[in-house]
Formats: sequence, C-alpha cells, structure tokens
Amino acid sequence: MVRLRIEDYEGAESDCTKALEIDGADTKALYRRSLAREQLDKIGPAFQDAKEALRLQSKDVKIKELCERLMKANSEKLKKIASTENKVKEMFKLAFDQNDLEQKEKAMTNILVLARDSEEGARRIWQDGKGLEIMLNMVKSKDVPENLALTAVRIIDELIKNRSRAMKMIEILSLPTITRLLTLREDQQILDATSIILQRVFNALAAMDRTKNIKPDPDVAEQNKVYIIRLILELEEMLTDSKYSAKVREAVIDLFIKNLMHMDGGIPRGWSWKFVEDRGLLKLLHVATQIPEQYDYPVSAETRQHMAICLSRLNDDMVFDNRRAIYKERVDQFFGTIMEKINEPGYKVKLCALLITLLQGPVDIGINLVTNEQVTGIMLQMASSDDLLHQSLAAELIVAAIAKYERATTILKIGLPVLKKLYHSENHDVKVRALMGLCKCASAGGDDYSRATMEEEAVLKLAATCKKFLLDIDKYSVTIRSYACEGLSYLSLDADVKEYIVDDPLLLQSLVSLAKNTGALCVYTLASIYVNLTNSFEKPKVDEEMVKLAKFAKHHVPEGHPKDADAFVKRRRRFLIENGAVTACMSVSKTESKSAMEKLARALLAFAEEEDLRGQIISEGGAKLCLQLYKEAEGEGKIKAAHALAKLGCAADPNIVFSGQRMYEVVKPMVELLHPDLEGRSNYDALMTLTNLASVNQDSVRKRILKERAVPKIEEYWFMTDHEELRASAAECLLNLLYCEDFYKEIIKPGTDRLKLWVLYSAEENERLAMASSGGFVMLTNDQEACKRILSEIKSWPELFQELAMAENPEVQRRCLMAIANMVESDEKVAAEIMATEVFRVLVAITKLKNKERQEGQKEAQRALDAAEKFGLIKPTDRQLYELKNNLTTVPEDPIVHEEENEDES
Repeated sequence: MVRLRIEDYEGAESDCTKALEIDGADTKALYRRSLAREQLDKIGPAFQDAKEALRLQSKDVKIKELCERLMKANSEKLKKIASTENKVKEMFKLAFDQNDLEQKEKAMTNILVLARDSEEGARRIWQDGKGLEIMLNMVKSKDVPENLALTAVRIIDELIKNRSRAMKMIEILSLPTITRLLTLREDQQILDATSIILQRVFNALAAMDRTKNIKPDPDVAEQNKVYIIRLILELEEMLTDSKYSAKVREAVIDLFIKNLMHMDGGIPRGWSWKFVEDRGLLKLLHVATQIPEQYDYPVSAETRQHMAICLSRLNDDMVFDNRRAIYKERVDQFFGTIMEKINEPGYKVKLCALLITLLQGPVDIGINLVTNEQVTGIMLQMASSDDLLHQSLAAELIVAAIAKYERATTILKIGLPVLKKLYHSENHDVKVRALMGLCKCASAGGDDYSRATMEEEAVLKLAATCKKFLLDIDKYSVTIRSYACEGLSYLSLDADVKEYIVDDPLLLQSLVSLAKNTGALCVYTLASIYVNLTNSFEKPKVDEEMVKLAKFAKHHVPEGHPKDADAFVKRRRRFLIENGAVTACMSVSKTESKSAMEKLARALLAFAEEEDLRGQIISEGGAKLCLQLYKEAEGEGKIKAAHALAKLGCAADPNIVFSGQRMYEVVKPMVELLHPDLEGRSNYDALMTLTNLASVNQDSVRKRILKERAVPKIEEYWFMTDHEELRASAAECLLNLLYCEDFYKEIIKPGTDRLKLWVLYSAEENERLAMASSGGFVMLTNDQEACKRILSEIKSWPELFQELAMAENPEVQRRCLMAIANMVESDEKVAAEIMATEVFRVLVAITKLKNKERQEGQKEAQRALDAAEKFGLIKPTDRQLYELKNNLTTVPEDPIVHEEENEDES
C-alpha cells in the first residue's frame, strides 16, 4: 500500500507477488497487485488479478469497480494497440527507408513521442531489443547529424525507463559497451542524455529512483551485485583513462555522486565503504591532483568542483567512526606518497591541486593536511619562485586555507605579504589569484561591521580591481574573470561594496555575461554575490535581552552596517532583477552542489519579494528554475525554492506562471510548505498559490491537489482562530476545491462537521473568511440532502440565518440570501421549517429595503419567498397585493435616512 502511495508501482507488484507466493488467496495482495499493474499498463494481468480477487470476495464494491474499469481499459487498449502498431510501422518507414532529412527528423520526433506517451508504444519500438540496436547504430554513425543522434539517445532513454527492458539492455549490450556510450559523441547534450541512460541502469540494478524518492531495494541489489561491481569498475577505469575527454570524466564523477552514496539516496549501504577500501577513493584522489595546465589525462577548470563535491559526499557517507578512519587513512596514505616524491618534477603542483580540492570538499581533512609546517614551507617556496604556475597555485592554496575569521588572522600574518607580492605580478593568472586571496582576507569578518580586517578604502580599491578584470571580456579569459568574480563575492559581504556593485550597471551585466560563458564554474560565487547583495543569507534570531547582557559582560556583539537597512536592500534587489540577475541564475543552475543550490534558492526568494517585478522573473525562467531547485536541493534550499515558487504564483495567473505540466508539478512543493514548523508567510503564500491553481478551469489540477493530500493540511489553517489571514486564505482555497466533484461529495457526505463549518464561518467578522464561507454555503445548498443536514445539525440555525440575512457586507448578505433561497427551493419540508421562524419576517423586510447596494440581495430574498409561495406555505397579504399592483410601498421611510436626503438636497 505504501509503495502504491509513493508511486513505486514495480515495487508494489513485487511485494504483492511475494505475498501471493506465501498465500495465493490473499485478496489484498491480488487487489493491490492489480492496481500496481494497472498503473504499469499491464492491463491483461491486472484484470486477471482483479477477477480472482472478486471471486474470493464477490461483495467488495472496490474490487467490482476495479474490474469494471479494467474491462473498459482492456477494450480501449486493444483498439490502441492496433493504432499504435500502425503508427510505429509508419514512423520507422519514414525514419529509415527514405533520405529526406526533414521527414527523418519529424519521424524520429514522433517515435520519441510514441515511446514517451504509452507503454504499448515503447514496447512496439523496443521489438525485443531490435529497436535498441537501430537507435544505437544511428548514434554511432558519423553520417547521422547531431540532432538525430540526440533524438535516438532520448528514445533509448524512454525505452529503458521500464526496469525489465533496462535489465535486458544490460544483457544485450554488456556493461563495458553501455558505459562507453558516454564517449560516442562530443556534443554536450548527447553526453548529458547518455548519462541519464547510465543512471537508468543504476536504477534498474538496485530498483531505485532518486527522482521519485524511491530508495534502493537491498534484495534486488544483492541479486545484481555482480553487475553493480562490474559497472563501478568500468566507471573507475574510465576515470583515469587518458583517451577520454574532461567532460566524460566529469560525467563519470557525477554518476558516482548520484549513485554511490547510500545516505544521499544511492545504492544500498556498504558499496561506498567497499569503494573507499578498494582503489576507488585513490583513483578519485589521483584525479584531484590534475589541473588543466598540467595533467596525465584531460581535465577542465570545472573538474575540481565535481571532484570536491564527490569527495565531500563520500566522506559524509562514512557514517561510523571506523569508516571515517579508513577514509582518512586512505587520504593520508595518498598524501604521504606525494610528499615522498615532492622534489620530483610536477609533484608540488599535484600537492597544491590535491589540497585545494580537499579544502573545497571534505574541509576538515584538508585543514589537517594543510596545517603542516612542511606544506607551509612548500607553499611559501612556490610563491617566491619564478614559475608562474607555482605562484598562482600557491596563492590559490592560501585562499582556500582561509576558512574562518580566527584562521584568517593567522594567515594574514604568514600569507598577506606573499599575497601582496603576488598581487603585483605582471602575469594575470597570478595577479587575479592573489587578488582573490586579499579579498577573502578583507572579508574574513563577515558582515560584522566592527570586525573589518581592512580599511574601507582598501576594500573598495580591491572591488575596483575585480571590476577591471570582469569588464574587460576581450582581454581576460573566462577562468581569470571567474577568479575575479570569486574575489568580488567575498567583498560583497561589505555593505559599501554592495552599493558599489549595484550602482554600476556595466558590472552587473558583466556578471550576467560571465554566468552565460562559464555555467556551473562560478555558480557558488555568483549565487553568493546575489545572496549577499539581497541580505538573504541565514540570519540568527537576535534576543535583545541577550545582546544587552553580552554588552554588559563586554563580549563582542556583531554590528550591522547602516547601508544594510531595508530600504537599501529593496533598492539593490530591484537593480539586480532589472539587470538580468535571474538570467544569470538560470545560466549557472546546472550543479551538483547542494550549498550552491541553496544560495540560488535564497536569491530567487529575495527577488520574488518585489511583487511588481515578478512578471519579469517569470518571463526569464524564474518559476522553472525554482521548480528545478525544489527537486534537486535539500533541506533549507528545498524550502526556499518552494517558497519562491509560492510567491511567484500567489498573485498571478497559473496558466502563465506554471504553463503545461508544470502546473501539476508545483502542487507538491506548495503542499510541503503547509507545515506548522515553517514561518507563517510561507504558509500563506502556499495557500494563495494553491487557491489560484484550484481556480484553473481544469478538474485534473484540483484532483492533483487532492491526491497530494493537501486538504487535511489546508483545513488545519481553516480551523485556526489566532491567524485570521491564514484562516481566510485556507477558506478561499477550499472554496475553489469545491468545484471538484470528488471533494464536493466528500463535504456533503454525512459523518463530519465540514458542512456545518461552511455555514457557521459565513457569520465570522473577518470579511475574507465570511466571503469565502458564504460562497461555499451557496454551492453546498445546491444539494437537497445537504440542505436537510444543515437544519438537522445546526441547532441554532434560525438565529444564525437571521444574522446571515442581515450581514453588514452587501456581498456576504447576497450570498447568504442566495443559499437560503436555494434551501427553500430544494424541498417543501425544509422550506416549511424556515418559513415557520423569524427568518420569514426578515426576508419580507429585506424585500422592502430601498438601498441600491443591496438590490441583488433583495432579489434573492424575493426568490426565497416566491419558492415558499409556490409550495403554498405563504400567501401575500392585501397590503402586499396593493403594493405590487400600484408599484409602491406602505412601509414608512426611516426618518434618519429622510433627514440625510434633505441635508443632501439643501
């Protein structure tokens, strides 16, 4: 049942099969296996299970409904099979039996759609593996254009989403061939698509799926352990093979990041431990010693980031002390090997590269190694040498070693003279790295105004130098500009530098340009700049009493900069959005770094605060990026991304903000924001966005909201008496959900107090809550049984109806009168009960009002009286007949109103 709920249909089918092996007459197992098979498009076997379950329990309504549904699905499927088979044959002819390139492209696209849309289509294309071979031959052939090859790879990906076909592919092709798919084409899109194919292979071997949060099955992984070992070994071999490009190497590292770590949703526990114990970690460390300027096999400037993330996650997966000890022992062993050969050519470079990577990844291990007198000596020796590569690496290592304020003050004594010397180098690579180091030293006090390590003028001078590197695109390489960007990110903690950056549109545009050119290389630094400029970093809650106590005890208390006030922050946010910050975030968003994702999410949430600029954010892809970050980020980053989505959707048309399939995908993050531990603002924005989604004229969106079990969470806020705005927004959301027939039936069904609450809340003082509740009251009184229940369940209904009929707000009054009229029209007995109370006199009085604002309400009151008259419950008096005949009233006017009219005339 749990597997069905989390949409792990293959797992549910497997569990039910195991249960049926123990007891073949288990009705629940048959019923749930039938449901799972229905979702897997195995209609025939699903129908067999349902029939057997019905034979065992012939009176079960749910099983009967399932049988009927599967009978219809089976007949529809037979028709579809004939249609799909013809379509596949036709598309294959167009794709492979003629030479018109345009026709081939259309046909291949149609084959991809057929594979994606239905299991039957995928099965017809697969053809017992023949379809796989045809697509692979297209990818391998150099005569086939890149776009066709990419479509062929995507078709293979769609085919092997099915676990049984993925396992069949392993048998047909063998794992060495599958892993080498990464090397068939140099195009980045094709490389990304083949990486997904390898991910599918990992998913199949361990019965897992990270995208659906389906954890690996230890039993399945144990059965396929030979394949898993072979797959890991093949990827290890590719890691250190010189004939493969840097992009292929990075793709292999990313596959290890996604699959090796059990604590991060990868294959079962123990595989990462074996990887560390064997040669896997040593191979990773060997890659960590490579740099683009000096390598044994190709690497790029981005390889180090991929490697740092992988080493950090691998270290985190060593959850026990003895495992951490083995990890550290392997690193120390590798480090010792390099130190033994330190005087040989190239080994000093390897040492620096390794330490920089470790300091960017598993920091504690890196710090332990770098705080070594011998390493410090080598670092200073390299900095003072004439070798420019040695100088730049030494500067970078000094920068990496500065982790906290306390550590920065120590490094300032040792490394500052070295950095200053290197800063005056004529070589741009050396100069920019030294500049980055000085920037990091300058920012070591963080945003604490009282702990600045340099004079304000010196800090602004460093920012101006960073700007010089960033603006001259033609003169300086992308790598140099990315280092300058990193230096600026450290300085952006200073409020004066923040103002300096936003006051220069050219500098802001240069950051956008750098993001487009570098991609993930500067994701963390660029996100840091935007987070710092918008002050969206994590701020500790300040207790004023504790601050006073700390000052009295003469402890240090952080001081905020005057230019970090709200007005300054708001201005900076607007400048950033107007100068392409969202576009820059989109350009750098493809990263495996969870901390970088969190920073991007924080920045986007800050941007979304500007309500009048949300349209620009959406048009530049902000909503799409927020949804991507929600899916890939963790912890706080996930929450911030969801909140940013909520802000973008809370006051806009969902058809524009969340077009197409995205409208369904955004429901889950909104529901997750409805948590009592989260701040009220995020709850409110999520409720407003769900309200907008539920207003879309598509019942499927409302059903998706119900499927995500949003209603109980929304109702929690509906019941809150101490949060009026949350309560009102919850009522508005539930009102829109009433348009869904399933939810409507649930409300009017006896057994809960929900129907009663809709009526009672119509009398609340909060106008928003009363408006929404009265709207629900109107809708629910369209059902005759609901009308009867209202009178039977609400004992004080006569007094309540009188209050509702005389509501101060004209629109609330109109809605409540409409609901009362619906009730009177619904049933003679209900009408008789209502007309036997003072409500009748109130309705008569309302029809005689002279008030333009309440004319619509009067019509509804008259409708109620007309319905009662038709039932023969009331008759007009002689005076009423006289009034109707002569179109006048005998009711004296209110003297106060008369006096006011006279005053107006005078």
